[in-house]
Amino acid sequence: MSSSDIDFSVLEERIGYVFKDEEVLRTALRHKSALEGRDGSCNDKLEWLGDAVVGFFVADYLFHHYDKPRSWLSLAKSKLVSEECLAYLARKIELARFIELGKGEERSGGREKDSILASSLEALAGAVFVDSSSYEETRKVLELIFCEAGDISSLNLSVNYKGLLQRWCLQYYNCLPRYETLSQGNQDFYRVEVKIGENSIAWGEGKNKKRAEQEAARKALEVLSSDNQFPNKGQ
Repeated sequence: MSSSDIDFSVLEERIGYVFKDEEVLRTALRHKSALEGRDGSCNDKLEWLGDAVVGFFVADYLFHHYDKPRSWLSLAKSKLVSEECLAYLARKIELARFIELGKGEERSGGREKDSILASSLEALAGAVFVDSSSYEETRKVLELIFCEAGDISSLNLSVNYKGLLQRWCLQYYNCLPRYETLSQGNQDFYRVEVKIGENSIAWGEGKNKKRAEQEAARKALEVLSSDNQFPNKGQ
């Protein structure tokens, strides 16, 4: 479907903003695959801008609403700007139906890919910022999108904790976390320990190994986000 065939009024109502220049919105929701070798604009640049805008919005919101140490704020921000979280928000506003894709990407299920949904949401934020020339207007839109269900902290759901812990470890320790199965009481129960270097950080339990690892990663992130809880590098 061409973007010229899409009625964006429903989306504008959902985000509480009506575009002065609808072409900016069309560009924001035009995936690069839609060009299919033709000249034209896709959402790459608006996604780049939107990434910064969303990051600032989340940092500003957390700074003013949570009296927490920097480490906690950094972890919370990582969760809220993660691909998983942004894709979840995009689904909440049914953004997929408004995205223009190429035929090949459409056939491969691109409309449901987290990467495309997340990048499209960022591009949408960038488009609002460009069209309004106002961070305050953009903030209102993002607050509506992020806080529709209530407190922004409720968005900690559907987070890939193993992925977050991996990025955290690479940033602060230049290594990857290791997961070791401590016990398997029966087919429906696993206990897994996560280590950074030789340091045992946390353990988790689950009905399968994957869930146990996710729980261990979640607990490890809680430990690491607490002040004075970082193991020494190189140990």
